[in-house]
Amino acid sequence: MVAFTSYNVDNDKRFALALDKAIKSVDDLRFPMGEISRDIFKNTIKNFILKTGGRYPALSPKYAKYKNKINPSAPILVLTGRLRDSVTKGGSGDSIINIGKQTLVQGTSVPYSRFVQEGTSKMPLRKYLFIDEAQAGRFERILQNYITAKIEVLGDVK
Repeated sequence: MVAFTSYNVDNDKRFALALDKAIKSVDDLRFPMGEISRDIFKNTIKNFILKTGGRYPALSPKYAKYKNKINPSAPILVLTGRLRDSVTKGGSGDSIINIGKQTLVQGTSVPYSRFVQEGTSKMPLRKYLFIDEAQAGRFERILQNYITAKIEVLGDVK
């Protein structure tokens, strides 16, 4: 059985407004959605290279000891690399990517991903998948550039 969790990511309202505007201007957004998908993979890797502290709460002493035995040099969010690979590389068997004419669904099927993203009663959240302010701006530019180019081409055809 595959579990599915949907998240409202940071800055998603800003991106949703830009997307609504793009859809009203151009019906098929598969090309810019592909660019946005690649940007998400590229940008998400930053969250998996942090060694300790910073954005994420420290690991519990018990888990830190266990992790040190398995993979002592691994960043804080990495034990085996399965979750990292699923959200930073398009070819991972756990990656979820579905690009439609007006939609982009991207994520992971790694079963424990939800616990890392949302936290649990025993583990603080360590959000790894989100849209930061800089990304939201890039997404808006990708959409706007595509709309502008598409309208110019359509204008030349008429």
